[in-house]
Amino acid sequence: MTAKAQFALGQVLLALWLGGAAANVYAASSPESVSVARADGQQPPLRGYLFRPAGPGPFPAVVMLHGCGGATKASGALGARHQMWGAYLAEHGYAALMLDSFSARGIQEICTIKMRDRPFKESERVADAYAALAFLQQHASVQPDRVAVLGWSHGGGVVLDTISRLPVPSARFQAAISFYPGCTAREKRAAQFHPYAPLLVLMGEADDWTPVAPCKALSQAVAARGEPMQIVTYPDTFHDFDNPALTAAKVRKEVPNGVHPGAGVTVAPNPEARADAQRRVLVFLAAQLGRNAENSP
Repeated sequence: MTAKAQFALGQVLLALWLGGAAANVYAASSPESVSVARADGQQPPLRGYLFRPAGPGPFPAVVMLHGCGGATKASGALGARHQMWGAYLAEHGYAALMLDSFSARGIQEICTIKMRDRPFKESERVADAYAALAFLQQHASVQPDRVAVLGWSHGGGVVLDTISRLPVPSARFQAAISFYPGCTAREKRAAQFHPYAPLLVLMGEADDWTPVAPCKALSQAVAARGEPMQIVTYPDTFHDFDNPALTAAKVRKEVPNGVHPGAGVTVAPNPEARADAQRRVLVFLAAQLGRNAENSP
């Protein structure tokens, strides 16, 4: 089946799903702490948190890439959004590896650092994404040819870079999902952006941290060439809309980047958009990676 045909199938499945009474429940799950060898061989290795479905497997899998705030909270516990998504994916039949690109490098967060001064760029994390893919492809509980990549914000930008670069022909994700990435620079070079696998972007129309307009334009340019990229946007929705730790909108004045530099950026929950995004992610993964009994709606 071609990538375009798979995308079409995904849309049909989504229409059927949204027309029904799909449950939106996930069970708490404790991930296994793992070490992921860096692509450059440097020490220490990267830390990872592996969520696994019940049963012997093997399972399709998802690499998860955190945003500029890192994978964990100040306490060292996994962030609420990462815990939620890892548990949700595992309950629906996917092994999910939350990769921590920061702690092994002595980085706590980079949200409060201006773009030009950040010590670690999105493009530099591409090697981490493929290191996580290599880890999963060698894991006994994972089906090596059925692995997707998913990321948020800074990690969402890493997804865009990753899915348009193949370090070696055998290192290939089968699908990619990007939550509210920054598309401004990429949209200016849209002719050079070619996702090698189906790509789904999810973001809020009101996002003032990573604006939606460049991502829409990029998606339109890519789709016009017949390449597998689509974007879903949510009205009156801001950055971090899927984060269950958020209970109300707030302006993060300490963030120097965004649509209005110096004025801060808005983060706000949208439970309805989060639930819709969860359903869309499952349908997209089922269309691109195949469906197990465990991940049937």
